[in-house]
Amino acid sequence: MSEATVVSRKIVGLLADPGLPMALARKLQLTTAQLLSSSLDPEIEWTVEVKQQSLPLDPNGEVELNVHSQEVRDRLGWDYLIYLTDLPKYANSQPMISSINTGYGSAMIALPALGVLRKNRVRRVLLQTIGALHGAANAHSLGLGRISTAIHAMSPERTTEAAEANQNTYQTLAGIRGRVQLLAGMVIGNRPWRLLPGLSSAMAAAAATGAFGVFYTSIWSMADYLSPLRLTSISVLSIMIMTIWLITHNNLWERPLGKLRTERRVSYNLATVITILIAVAVMYLGLFTVIFGGALIIINSEYLSSQLGHPAGIDEYLNLAWLSASLGTIAGALGSSLDDEDSVKKATFSSREYDRRQLSEIRPQ
Repeated sequence: MSEATVVSRKIVGLLADPGLPMALARKLQLTTAQLLSSSLDPEIEWTVEVKQQSLPLDPNGEVELNVHSQEVRDRLGWDYLIYLTDLPKYANSQPMISSINTGYGSAMIALPALGVLRKNRVRRVLLQTIGALHGAANAHSLGLGRISTAIHAMSPERTTEAAEANQNTYQTLAGIRGRVQLLAGMVIGNRPWRLLPGLSSAMAAAAATGAFGVFYTSIWSMADYLSPLRLTSISVLSIMIMTIWLITHNNLWERPLGKLRTERRVSYNLATVITILIAVAVMYLGLFTVIFGGALIIINSEYLSSQLGHPAGIDEYLNLAWLSASLGTIAGALGSSLDDEDSVKKATFSSREYDRRQLSEIRPQ
């Protein structure tokens, strides 16, 4: 863009929570500036800056962006402020995607409401948001869409327009589909794969117990005798036992107060259950793989055949690893008692969700 065509310059600031919000902000930084120049207003030189910072939570565990936006914009020299957070939020009794306040020149995007495959969704909402703050009358024709326009007729997205410039415009999710999208986004925000390193004691206990299956012939015979249906039932039971133990022992179950407490209790706790369940299932599969490989290396097939009383093939090794992994997972539940409760919470939840839950624990009941 030449200086002759530039009427003015605008700086859009992306303020992001640590973790996934910051990673998304970095990915969208360059492309957002290019799209703003090519689609929204080519006569403006757009700059997109990114800064990692978590805004303070109020006593109710909420972020009041309007309280902080002017100070942040003045301090960083931003024309528009967009706050990306991984806190699930509600507006008008519905899951909130974004809130926009043109009077304050700021907006908030709550990433959990954008579901799982959210990079393109975040880009779309981000462009819509900046377009609204910029007051682009032709935003819809440029493909950015008005905030009040659903992407298609079946979209769960809804909008409540602000009555005045200093009030918020909200984009929310409606119906069961919207709640499912929010739940999926909350689970992704928790990043279940981060939990495994925080369960070192549980994994050690599970591995030690599972290893017995490689060396004890009684487990060989039991694994060979049990039907696939019984082995499946034992697997499901072992995963459920460890999931329930982790939730109850580490006080991960939440009882929210205030508005929408029933819906928030269901969504928050269901997200926790799914997060833990995924982590435990991944641990189970890893344990199964290690035991299966160890059995193939250590146990001679002819010796296994002599102990079982019939020729042993790959199915017998699989059944052995199957049962041993289940027994190890049950032992891992008890071993998890040695893991630090606070470390488990930090590994289970996103940084902002952890902050909110810590605040709710010290709040008078």
